[in-house]
Amino acid sequence: MKFYVDYFGCRSNQAEMQEWIIDLEDAGYQLTSNAEEADFGIINTCSVTERAEKDIYKFINRVYQHTTIPWVITGCTVSKEKEKLQERYKNYFFFNNKEKVNLVDHIKTLFPSDENIIYHSAFRSRIFLKIHDGCNFRCSYCIVPLLRGKSVSIPTKEVIKRARYYASLGYREIVLTGINLSSYGYDLFPRENLLDLVKEISKIKRVDFIRLSSLDPRYIKYSFVKELSYIEKVADSFHFSFQNGSNTILKLMKRGSRVEEYMKILEQFHFFFPEANMGADILLGFPGETDKEFRETLNFVSESRLTYTHIFPFSPREGTKAALLEQIPQNIVQKRVSELREVNKIKRLNYKERFKDRMLPGILTEEDPAYSLVVTRNYLSVRVPPVKGYKKKRVNVRVDRILNENMCEGTIIKK
Repeated sequence: MKFYVDYFGCRSNQAEMQEWIIDLEDAGYQLTSNAEEADFGIINTCSVTERAEKDIYKFINRVYQHTTIPWVITGCTVSKEKEKLQERYKNYFFFNNKEKVNLVDHIKTLFPSDENIIYHSAFRSRIFLKIHDGCNFRCSYCIVPLLRGKSVSIPTKEVIKRARYYASLGYREIVLTGINLSSYGYDLFPRENLLDLVKEISKIKRVDFIRLSSLDPRYIKYSFVKELSYIEKVADSFHFSFQNGSNTILKLMKRGSRVEEYMKILEQFHFFFPEANMGADILLGFPGETDKEFRETLNFVSESRLTYTHIFPFSPREGTKAALLEQIPQNIVQKRVSELREVNKIKRLNYKERFKDRMLPGILTEEDPAYSLVVTRNYLSVRVPPVKGYKKKRVNVRVDRILNENMCEGTIIKK
């Protein structure tokens, strides 16, 4: 029995989807990239922004009109609007965030398969491993705690078991993901922590790189950065959940952090990881943001050790305090987004230029008749001439040319 998948939103959603694919393939289901030949489809949804939610409805409307297969739809949009979705799409199956914990079991019941063959889809070398869900903070703009609930960590033993299995399938890089990755283990008894988990994963022989997704500055201490630098398999790229570069806006957001702390954290990471690729989420157009506060954010991004930013326009979400505040006109917000994106483009290019003519370790992620793609330890995407025989292997790639802010060209160096 064949199935098709798609997802929207964060890396946690991507991690969940990858886990479902592997578990379904182990159960005899076969992944297909063509929805027309599938027996059913799966969609993992996102409602963190209004735009994301609109994209979900567009996608569901499109598959409702143009496919005949049943769809299993889950995730944050279902948690937020399950009754509305069930009323509109009567022949689809909907599971909210609590129900999707057992999604594979639900699918086995809905679409029984007697197939005994274990499938493993086209090669993958990087896997997103979800270790945490939910959030105990109540930032004034964020709907995630309402949709995903309280902070919940997966015990270290279970994470290691999963990581070992992924390594046995040939995955060479593990990207740890979670709604609040930095808070990992605080809810467990006895308490566990992210640093110890990374140390345990680093002991798995077949794992070459461990990459950390978004880190919350409220949990980052000097000792964490220092100890992390001693773990050789930790990748030289870090992403931070900063959200803004103005203390005034951070206070309105109820982030519990200050820009001075952000600068200090970036300097610490730069000291211990001097060539690291460091990025951050930045939210613009928050209610109350004047040109002064925007300029503070612009200056922070420009002057800090950040090498890139993920920029989002503010989107009011029903049920949050920020949604009740007076909103900034969209034309002003988009102008600010465009201005920061220009700064972001320059920072991305400048960082990549540092590695021109350098040889970097990486993982081959795509083999195509026209080209192959390597993702380096410091998270550069390097397009190389088509090669064979490097699947699921660590490679060394020389960066020959910077194509744009997102892509380099290079050559795999054989040793």
